[in-house]
Amino acid sequence: MTERDARRARAGRRAWRLVAGIAAAVAVAGGSVLGLAGPASAHNYMVASTPKVDGTLTSLPDAFEITTNDKLLDIGGSDAGFAYRIVGPDGEYYEDGCLDVDGPSMTTKAALGDSGKYTVEWQIVSADGHTVSDEYAFTWDAPAGFTPAKGAAKPPVCATAGSDASANASADTTGTASGNGDSAASDALWIGAGGIVLVGVVVAVLLLLRRRPAPAADDTDED
Repeated sequence: MTERDARRARAGRRAWRLVAGIAAAVAVAGGSVLGLAGPASAHNYMVASTPKVDGTLTSLPDAFEITTNDKLLDIGGSDAGFAYRIVGPDGEYYEDGCLDVDGPSMTTKAALGDSGKYTVEWQIVSADGHTVSDEYAFTWDAPAGFTPAKGAAKPPVCATAGSDASANASADTTGTASGNGDSAASDALWIGAGGIVLVGVVVAVLLLLRRRPAPAADDTDED
């Protein structure tokens, strides 16, 4: 191997070591982006309830309760963004409209009507600020001598709640949508943009290396 070839080989090895170092840095940065995005997109989810999902009640509980896996975000104790509805087989509402949000749990009180299949519709604000809503069914088997309550055609408003909180609590939560699609899409968009920028950096470096002039030839001719 001539001295010129040796210089070129050494230059090539240095270039590829540089590329390998940049690739490692990109991998670390990408992992950090994904690691930060994971918790940001994690919503609260229900871990327990009274009554239980698809369970049967034979007596009225002191309170109807939803418990999630993390603390709920109740800004200023206003219950804004929260809702708890109990819909009877007749389509009437039986909750009293008042909510109590405490740590990971949300409770309300209700006086049920005739026996039958009821639906709990609930909405919470997760610890990450995202709204989550869902519903589940339970069966009410009234005890002997029970006097059925009269339901309401519209969701009741708590008599002690402020007008703003009541309006927010009365937001429509009918359906089984869980999580917030817009916020999840936003998280994915930011992750994708970060990945594109990182790939662009690698491509730019490779192009610069390809255009780098070869080492100057030795002025002395080799015999």
